[in-house]
Amino acid sequence: MTNRVTVSVPATTANLGPGFDVFGLALEMRSTYTVEVLSPEEKWSVYFEGTGADVLNEKGFKFVSEVMDYFERAESVHLPPLRINVHTGIPLTRGLGSSASAIVGLLSCFEVLMNEHFDTGKVLKYAIAIEGHPDNVTASLVGGFTIAASDRSDVAYMKVVPQNLKVIVTVPSSFLSTKKARACLPDMYSRGDAIFNIGRASMLSACIFSGNYDLLSFALHDRLHERYREKLVTGFHEVSRAADRAGAYGSFLSGAGPSIAALADPAKAEKVAKAMQKAMIELDAEAETFVLGISSQGVILQTADDEKA
Repeated sequence: MTNRVTVSVPATTANLGPGFDVFGLALEMRSTYTVEVLSPEEKWSVYFEGTGADVLNEKGFKFVSEVMDYFERAESVHLPPLRINVHTGIPLTRGLGSSASAIVGLLSCFEVLMNEHFDTGKVLKYAIAIEGHPDNVTASLVGGFTIAASDRSDVAYMKVVPQNLKVIVTVPSSFLSTKKARACLPDMYSRGDAIFNIGRASMLSACIFSGNYDLLSFALHDRLHERYREKLVTGFHEVSRAADRAGAYGSFLSGAGPSIAALADPAKAEKVAKAMQKAMIELDAEAETFVLGISSQGVILQTADDEKA
């Protein structure tokens, strides 16, 4: 049995406007998870370093335990004592898929340690069951732009890796929990809003899969979640307008927020980033803006045997 595995998992932005709980996009920003099997008499331990490590070293143990418990129940196994080291490169509770990365990373490690192989479909089902929706976890697992759908028994997704596209993300210093961002959403929507989002989501899919981005500015609009969440996000309209004026294809709330993302031609990405950051500065709001590539890969695995080779 492999006794140590390291997994690198990308950040993700989800929804991309109209694709609520369906669209995901993997980004070139990663967290790393290393899990090592200990001797039977030792006790399991978890250590966090990197972005948000101070918070995670106080509160992250419960989350890791929940993922471990789910895996053990689903697989009908008992995990041996483990040493878990997490290097977080993804800002926490900012709408960049930090929880999805952790779920996928930990499940992937447990899968390889206990089963000597990697079953993508099974890991995806487990991750969706824990996370509750497929958008972030699918992109975290397989990379690229993903369209995912699931019910109690089936999971399906499609993936493409967009070319000639950069993602600019403005990340505020403030936190926003997914639970709070979901609580503000209505239980029912009008037929008009449903039709609006079906049209935009279909157009967005066509743009990304074809590589023709001319209609992205039309497609990156939403009526199901952004209008309800914008009151929780500092500078949403100001930053979005700044991105559009600087030449972005369009902008959207990254996941549940509070990060704000834009898509742009690589040649315009830096200009868009400066404009988005300036908009936050003018609001006297603390934030950091990143220009990120799209990660073609999701989970990247390395076992102790790979290291020896």
